[in-house]
Amino acid sequence: MTWLRVGSTFVVAGSLLALAGCGGDDDTSGTDTDAGNGVDSGTSTMIDGGGAPVEEDAGPIGDVTYYGHVRPILAENCVSCHVAGGVGPFPLDTYDIAKNMATRIAEVTRDRIMPPFLADNSGECHTWRDARWLTNREIATLAAWDEQGEPEGDPATPPPTVPPLPELDGTVSTIETEVYTPDSTRTDDYRCFVVDGPAATTFLTGYEVHPGNAPIVHHVIVYAPTSAGAADQARQLDANEDGPGYTCFGAANVSAFPVVLWAPGGGATLFPDGTGVQLEGGLPLIIQVHYNLLAGSDPDQTSVDLQTAPRATRARIIPLGDYDMSLAPRMSSVSTSHTENLSDLTRGINLPVTIYGMFPHMHTLGRQLQVDHIANGGGEQCLVDVPRWDFNWQLAYFYDEPIRISTLDSMRITCTYDTSDRDGTVTWGEGTQDEMCLNFFYAVISTGL
Repeated sequence: MTWLRVGSTFVVAGSLLALAGCGGDDDTSGTDTDAGNGVDSGTSTMIDGGGAPVEEDAGPIGDVTYYGHVRPILAENCVSCHVAGGVGPFPLDTYDIAKNMATRIAEVTRDRIMPPFLADNSGECHTWRDARWLTNREIATLAAWDEQGEPEGDPATPPPTVPPLPELDGTVSTIETEVYTPDSTRTDDYRCFVVDGPAATTFLTGYEVHPGNAPIVHHVIVYAPTSAGAADQARQLDANEDGPGYTCFGAANVSAFPVVLWAPGGGATLFPDGTGVQLEGGLPLIIQVHYNLLAGSDPDQTSVDLQTAPRATRARIIPLGDYDMSLAPRMSSVSTSHTENLSDLTRGINLPVTIYGMFPHMHTLGRQLQVDHIANGGGEQCLVDVPRWDFNWQLAYFYDEPIRISTLDSMRITCTYDTSDRDGTVTWGEGTQDEMCLNFFYAVISTGL
């Protein structure tokens, strides 16, 4: 039996399953086998964050108005969160509000703080499905609107078409937390709720999260315990604390793997046709909710719809971490790196691997994360680049086009941190004072390249 280290615990390698990401051609057949951007608004050349010229939409920006240019950008990228009752701290669906926020909009989009999509989608390190990523020209348009005094334009301009969010279909069941009132003495409250899982083994093929108190539900992760023992540990953590659930910063605090990864505004998440995450019958699930309490601490009861199928090609979660990391204190920038053969990560399964997506993870000191593929015959390619890590926006990233690689190749993860406010060495762990350098590959063991 082979064991893998995940978090501060060890789990059976054979138990590790994953969500799969975007569609694309693969070798799956529906079985359950293991088979600050600089912008020159007067020319067509934009300058990306790395200083390289990017050609986009030839011609100068020119005159910009809210109804003609800005509203379409906000409608497509922002208002799913920034709407009355949404998780955004203010709506952005009217001219008057957008005008008052124009300078701030220009700043946070220029610095790619908003929309909240951390992985580089410029094409320098692949592109991602459903990316909340503004083009350089869109960023320049928002900046020009602010510089030009926020002209309104014609209110009779037809409203933009907002692409519909994806929806679940087929067999759908629902899990939900207990009613919970977050700790009002905290800015952020991380709470885990142990709920009943499926009675029989099934495959998760999609999900949709419904926050009960949208302004404070910042993200939701559902974990599947790897064993009955891990499930019992979670139940004991719940019993040891007053009120519903238990405190769980960073992860579930037991041996478990994520099966649902959600942040506001995304709608339903659907995995590729024929693929899914195997959920073991008779084991519970653990719903982790991150409550951001800047908008209050009223009670919440969040639910999660699970789309399942009786059979699917099983996807795996393959962790790559620098578990022996050691970060010197009082450093504005300190990095750690770890390289491992893919054959070691897959524990002797010597078939090609198709990677559909990534789930990078660090804690609050994290600043940058990158994973690289090192080919056995030489040559490297970037697999995911997170140039501005933000612990508050932990997302799953799924490729526009999946990547197939050989188990003869290697993977390297590199993480950079700011330990300026720490007096002692920072090491791996799940506590608030610990750190992680970790990435999960969402992958299918395929039958050929």
